Amino acid sequence: MVLYLYGLACGICFIFIIINCKMSIDSVRETLCNNLTQQLAELELLKSMYPNSDEIVITDSKVLTDINNFIENKLDYIPNHLDFTLQLYINNMKLEFCVNLPTYYPEREPDIYVRCNQLNRQQETNLNTELIRFIKDNYSGEVCIYTAISWLQENIQSFINEVDNQTRTEEEPKCMKGKFVRLWIYSHHIYNKKKRDEILKTAKELKLTGFCLPGKPGIICVEGLDVECHEWWRNIKSMSWKKIMIRNTETFESVKEKQERKFNNFEEIIFRNSSNKYSKHADMSGFSKYMEQFGLSQAFNEVFRLGGDS
Repeated sequence: MVLYLYGLACGICFIFIIINCKMSIDSVRETLCNNLTQQLAELELLKSMYPNSDEIVITDSKVLTDINNFIENKLDYIPNHLDFTLQLYINNMKLEFCVNLPTYYPEREPDIYVRCNQLNRQQETNLNTELIRFIKDNYSGEVCIYTAISWLQENIQSFINEVDNQTRTEEEPKCMKGKFVRLWIYSHHIYNKKKRDEILKTAKELKLTGFCLPGKPGIICVEGLDVECHEWWRNIKSMSWKKIMIRNTETFESVKEKQERKFNNFEEIIFRNSSNKYSKHADMSGFSKYMEQFGLSQAFNEVFRLGGDS
């Protein structure tokens, strides 16, 4: 009798667990559908304001189909982020307004940054820093892309006129002149195609070597003269990131550059988990083997805080 009652209680508990899990999944899906519906509505509003076919460029048009199918319950997996670029013309200047919307946007902040060939690197960095600050200070959990565009229209002139003499902030790492350095960058994630292009473009412009591993987490290694490496870092960190930091800095005398340099160029590397084609997580096993090829196993441990105190 006791065993019977015990088994009955276990069965009832199991049923409650299943019901709760089902309710939790349904709740998450409802939240996602609500967020994605708002994203599509905001995109349609922007398209009505910028109707020319070349004004809004969606990085992957298939994402729109996936989002609609998910909302209509025709898709089992969560769609990729909506990622697009808006071409703006303000004060006779052409600007690329790059947007990546997290799945939970507008509940979570959007990922936005601006590129403009008519601004120098420092002006562009300052502009993006202030834009990020504006979004964080005014974000209220509602759609805000057009609010950010309005801020840009009102403030772009001040960055055109500013004198390029910004003092380095305390959180920026000290630049050790005459040294060869290798920076290890850890990011919560790197998905945005425009950001990935900028990481590669800026590294190649400054003649840096290393790699960028997109995904979640995102890992970047840049090596070169300290001045160029830290100029690259100031430019990249000025974009909007959930979390990005220098995890480790290796410093060598410049005369040892040839023997200490590990890479011949700067490239994007990709390792995907073959068991789940929809996973956004990088395959750490493949990445670990890649690092071993270059004699960087210790750096791998340091980046991920393995085998030691964080």
